[in-house]
Formats: sequence, C-alpha cells, structure tokens
Amino acid sequence: MRLPRRRLVILTFLVPVLALVALSVTRPALAEAHPLGNFTINRYSRLELYSDAVRIRYVLDMAEIPAFQEMPAIDTDGNGELTASENAAYLARKQEEIVANLGLVANGSDVDLAVVASDITHPEGQAGLRTLRLSLLLHVAVSGSSADLAYNDANYSDRIGWKEITVRPAEGVTLLASDISTEDVSAELTAYPADLLSSPLDITSAGISFEPGSGPSAPDIDTISGSTLTAVEKAPRRAGGGFASLVDSEELTLPVILLSLLLALGFGAIHALEPGHGKTFVAAYFVGVKGTVRQALALGLIVATTHTIGVLAIGLVTLLGSQYILPEKLYPYLSLASGLMILALGVRLIAARAGGLRAWDRFASVVRPGRARDHDHVDHDHPHSHEPVAGAPPWKSLLALGLADGLTPSPSALIVLLAAVSLDRIGLGLLLVVAFSVGLATVLTLVSLALLYARRILQWLGERRGIRGSSPHGGWITGASSAALLHLAPVGGAVALIAVGAVLTARAVAAPGFALF
Repeated sequence: MRLPRRRLVILTFLVPVLALVALSVTRPALAEAHPLGNFTINRYSRLELYSDAVRIRYVLDMAEIPAFQEMPAIDTDGNGELTASENAAYLARKQEEIVANLGLVANGSDVDLAVVASDITHPEGQAGLRTLRLSLLLHVAVSGSSADLAYNDANYSDRIGWKEITVRPAEGVTLLASDISTEDVSAELTAYPADLLSSPLDITSAGISFEPGSGPSAPDIDTISGSTLTAVEKAPRRAGGGFASLVDSEELTLPVILLSLLLALGFGAIHALEPGHGKTFVAAYFVGVKGTVRQALALGLIVATTHTIGVLAIGLVTLLGSQYILPEKLYPYLSLASGLMILALGVRLIAARAGGLRAWDRFASVVRPGRARDHDHVDHDHPHSHEPVAGAPPWKSLLALGLADGLTPSPSALIVLLAAVSLDRIGLGLLLVVAFSVGLATVLTLVSLALLYARRILQWLGERRGIRGSSPHGGWITGASSAALLHLAPVGGAVALIAVGAVLTARAVAAPGFALF
C-alpha cells in the first residue's frame, strides 16, 4: 500500500490531536469533573413586601452528606428513628441559630425578625439517605410612606451551595429599587437549573426600596401554620442517583448482588466517559510517551486502587473527622495536587523530548525533499534517525498519572459508602465502590491501549519502504523523515499535558473556600 506524503503528514499530526479532541470535546470545564451536589448546604430567602410588614420565607436545604453528619444532633437517642419530639427540639434550637445569622436593616435601623411559622422535613435523597429541609416564615412590621431595606444572610458562609435571595411585592406595593430579582430561579430550592454547580447563584445580601402604597396587609399571624410552607417529599435530582440506588435494594439475593456489581462496573465506565474524568490527560500522556501494553494495564490498576482508597479516606473524614475538616473542602486541594502532578509530567516529557525541536529539520525534508539529501543519510533497507529513540516511560511517572486521576473520587461513590454504613451493608458498599472504580479504570486503560496501538500503526506506516510522495517534487519519505514526524507527536502530547495541568491547577486555586494558608 502506497500513501502520499501529505497524507502521511496528516495522519501523523492529526490523529493524536483528534484523539485528544474526541476524548475531551464535551468537557469545557476540567476542574468540575466531580459535581459536589451531595455536599451542598443551600439557602433561599424571599422578601415578601406588604403595606404594613415584610415577611421573609427562608429555606435551608442540606444535601445527603451534610444531613448525614447532622443526624446525631437530631436523633438524640441514637436509635435511627426520628420522632416528632426529636424533630421539634432540633427545629427550636436550629431556628434560633438561623435567625441569629440573619440581618435586616430598615430605614437605617436594625430590626428583630420574629419566627411566625417553621417546619422541618427529611426529603428522600440518593441511596435511601435522608436530606434535611428547614423552612421558616419571619415577620417584621414596617410603617411610613416608604422603606429602605438591607438584608444579609450569614448562615453557613463557609459551605458550598446555592444561595438565592428574591423579592416579591404584593399587588399595590411599588418596588422603587432593588439589586435582587423578582424571579424565583430555584422554586424555593426544589428545582435547580441545569448549571447548578457550574455557575451556582451566590447571593447573600440584598438592598431594596419600596412604597407600601395601597398594598394589602400581611396575612394574620394567628392563621399561619407550618402547613403554609413549601412541602417537599423528595430531594432535587442529583447526578449519580442510578449508581447510588444499588446499595439500598430491598432484596439481597446472590443474583441481585451479582447484577448490582455488574451495573456498578457499567456506571463506573459511564462516569469515565462523562466530560472531564481523566481521559484528556491520560490521552495526552500516552501520546507523549512510548508506553507499553503492560504499563497501560498497570495504569488501570493504579487508578482503580487510588479511586477506591480516596472514597474510603473521604468517607472516614465524613464519619469521624468532620469536626476538624469538612470533606468537601478536601476536593479543591486534591484537584490542586492532581493538576500539579499533571503539570510536572508534562514538563518532564518536554525535557525528555528536548531533541524534538531538531525534528523540525526532519519534517522539513518531507516538504522540501532537497533537504532530505543533506540531512538524511539512510538506505531504504536500514532506515534510522539521528534522534535517540526514547524508551518506555518510567514507572514513577505512570504512578503519578494514576494518582492524579484517582485523587478526586466520585461523590456518588461516597454516597454509596455512607448509605452502606447507615444500612449496615458495609461489605456490599465496599464491593460496589471497587466495581465502580474498576469500570472507571477499564475505560482509561482502553483509551491508553487505543493510543499505543495507533502509534504503532503510524510508526509501521512510516517505516515501510515504498511509501511514495504525491508532491510535485516526488521523492521518497525516508526512515529518518518518518521518525522525525513521529517524534513531533510526543512533543504535542507533552504540550497538551502541560495545558491540562495548568487549567486544573488554576481552577483548583480559584475554587470557593480554597486557601493555601
């Protein structure tokens, strides 16, 4: 088979690039490979304006993991059942804490907020875990022809989550000025937009001016009860629910367990195929090195092991050490470590391929055959290049790559582990997490193998005798020229690795709550 010279050039340079693009085209935001919805504590305030009062509907929504951590404070007898008296006692304590962190200034003076209704519910979350939803209705009287309000919510300021404040004037009340919207974006934290975690609302203060005018009075406090607050039976849908549901199956027969493990493998593979989970930098690395099949398989084992250990480590922090460090606070630091390792690997590859700059002379021989006679002195039976042939990558670099990819475990895997503890199914939970990690690692291994064999095919095509150019200049692509072309692809892979590492590092540093000191 004879390949034109230009086609060989296209194959050599575009195949690695297309591989990287195909693996990462759906990933515009590398640092957000693991949504933290299960870690969130979300807050919502709606200021309702009447002619004689301001009412504030306040909702605090804790996702599965913070709610799991809060349960001992509610379930004071530790029997796993939440009684009405336990809920009422917790609500009474918690609403005082919430109100103490809310500030309202009316016409330049601080005013006290009175709780006129409150409610506590535990909507069902992933894997049978409870979430926690507290709803309050607050009241403050206002008088005069106009009112200027400044509102601030300082509750859980150190926790990640959706933070929304909106305003709703009653009919006849004129809203003169406002720096918040009248639109209820999340429907009182019951229906989050699709970009919940990529660009969550972060509104914690508001300033408004209004004229009561001929608006109605606020509803009579005596007629208000907790039933007027929004009731929610199920928590908002979050990513990873399918995998998390495997741990709370009603029947645990052997066929059900085997099917669950098989599904966990599939969910892990799907997770690896989702935007951003390691495919980009694994592909860049294996384009940039002369790896082996054995090392590609070893990478999968390292990723599976690291991901499983990461889930267990964060699970222990959640169960035992959350009073010292919040588990979601670990993710930016793990992402930073991952980004720095990827960046270091890229720099190492660039240093190892320093001779690749001279490969441009070899490349020029394809475009300008005259230079081939000056620089390439090979015969067709024994082609060779001046450039040294790089060996397989060192194992410590492979270990660093595996650690970088497995450092940030999936929150849904952590949910499975916590649910297993809650349901006393720790063995099943561990098996599901391991199966999920193996499925994830399998996809990354297949990516590595595909790139290794693609490289070998390209090298074989370049080294074959009789590949005649289609250029008007004619000529033969020598072994040295082919080696030079193949030598440039690793340089491109190394540059891509540096770019990915830099993006991961920058986004980890920019993550909410991240601080080096």
